[in-house]
Amino acid sequence: MVSISPKVGGCDIGHMVHDYALGINGIVISGAWTENGTGFGTGIIDWEWLVLYDDGKLQGADTNDLQVMINEVR
Repeated sequence: MVSISPKVGGCDIGHMVHDYALGINGIVISGAWTENGTGFGTGIIDWEWLVLYDDGKLQGADTNDLQVMINEVR
């Protein structure tokens, strides 16, 4: 059974997470990551984590948007 833990507190590389801001799941693959803005008026964005999401995209995420998913064996 898979359940979602209370707030992300123990987030780390390799953890499966649910991103509430995007509404999808992913795996944390790296720590702090900097994204260069690509649109008009966008600059550099610093993220706390780099996540590989279910849709195959690599995107930055902040701790406050993530919850660690815990596998429970019963």
